[in-house]
Amino acid sequence: MKSLQSYVLVLSQDFDSLQGLEFLLTQLRYTWVAVHSTAQAIAKMSQASPYLIILAGNQPSWSNPVHELRRRSDVRKTTIVALTDSYAPSWLYQEENPGLDGFLVKPLNRDVLTSVVQSAWARQTYGIATSYSVTHRTMDCCGASNATHAYSTRSEA
Repeated sequence: MKSLQSYVLVLSQDFDSLQGLEFLLTQLRYTWVAVHSTAQAIAKMSQASPYLIILAGNQPSWSNPVHELRRRSDVRKTTIVALTDSYAPSWLYQEENPGLDGFLVKPLNRDVLTSVVQSAWARQTYGIATSYSVTHRTMDCCGASNATHAYSTRSEA
């Protein structure tokens, strides 16, 4: 998974929002590249195709960047997800973000990120169309269960 051809591309205009993601990607030893703009992402993708693109930052709609990225990558092989905050759940507006394969909800943990990265790698490497959901639940002080991490992809049957 570590060759020049295999990497995670992170697109964010605000690198402050990447602290937890940056730490986890580095700790898990995934090869990753961060860029500031869609144009920089496209330039990087022309050199080598990523297996996973993570869109991060405060973006009300990712439809324009996703459309541009999808035009230049193999739609069946590159997984594109948006990183969102648990207090501002973007996945509620999934119809406003066509082309996204799913959402990552902060705060992230190792298990969720590993599942997403491995699924994206398998999808690109073996052409596997994935369709699954991963949710990590935590308990608050009163014992109520809260979903803190969610990820899903759509299948390309």
